[in-house]
Amino acid sequence: MKRIETGGGKKWREWCLLFFFGAVTLLCFANAVRSAEFVKLQMSELEFVSAGQKGALDYAGARSVWEENQKREHPLEYVNWTQTDGVQVSAPGLGTAEECSALFLCGRSDLLFPGYAVLDAESRYGCLLSSALSGKLFGGKDTKGLTVEAQGRTLEVLDVIESREVFLVCEAGENDPCYFDRAAVSCRSGEIGKTEEIYQQLCGGWKRMESRVLVWITQSACFLIPCILWIYLAYYCAEMLWTARRSERADRMEKIIWTFLLYLVLAGGILVLIRGVQIPEDMIPTKWSDFEFWTEYGKKLGASCQLLIRSEKKIPDFPIWKEFARTLRWTAGAAAGEAVFLRGFWRMQRS
Repeated sequence: MKRIETGGGKKWREWCLLFFFGAVTLLCFANAVRSAEFVKLQMSELEFVSAGQKGALDYAGARSVWEENQKREHPLEYVNWTQTDGVQVSAPGLGTAEECSALFLCGRSDLLFPGYAVLDAESRYGCLLSSALSGKLFGGKDTKGLTVEAQGRTLEVLDVIESREVFLVCEAGENDPCYFDRAAVSCRSGEIGKTEEIYQQLCGGWKRMESRVLVWITQSACFLIPCILWIYLAYYCAEMLWTARRSERADRMEKIIWTFLLYLVLAGGILVLIRGVQIPEDMIPTKWSDFEFWTEYGKKLGASCQLLIRSEKKIPDFPIWKEFARTLRWTAGAAAGEAVFLRGFWRMQRS
């Protein structure tokens, strides 16, 4: 009797441990997918900037817009303060969400692009707040006419911009240095030429082909988890079918069911694989054995990754590379947890 109770207790503990590993695997997998989606989003923004679309987001176009702005009777500028009553703030610029992200990424919100809401030139003591910052400072959005203190200046809130980003925008004074959002450079108003090198490093050196590779790596890593499960299910169905065929007590219907499940799992996995892996035509070489192509491709990829790492150091809030590494770590954890879970489940079924 004691042996039966001991065996039952051991079985119960094994099932609890199995459930724990399953929960950990699901948690790691969910975090890996979330990080992979974040990498994909950031890469799409980086491609948007590199392509020089919508508002001339290449350096030549940016300089042209800046020069046109300087010809105005009252040139306008953005200034992005980093501290307001102890709250960390930053301004990606005002406009569409995609353009905001692009400017935020490259630290060029000092440039005025078409379609951007800007402050009136004579609003020396006024500012715009995002609704997120307004809520943090005052507890609500109806804050027009109230004053905030930024870098020793008292500013009147002229308007509140609906945005989840935390930022404050105001006009630069004559002696105020214009700090770019995220680039590790600063310059006086009118000395925009100094920023050409850093701008080219961030925008001109990153190729669309290499950015897609990082997205593919993260998505492939996430696909590894269901792929392992698919292989296990196919092997399990094949094992049960083989056992049913060898067993004299197994009836014909049982064999048909296991055969059907095996083909269903194989067909479903292949369809998901075909749908998930879509390689653009410009990435497919004429010959997969083309050594020169892959050598050149490897050099470009290595150079682009180094560029991305350097950008991370210069722009602390530029989180693509860290998120990429985080995706791989979560995926490794999920794969390890899944391997332990499936091994334990297999042993439980065989015992």
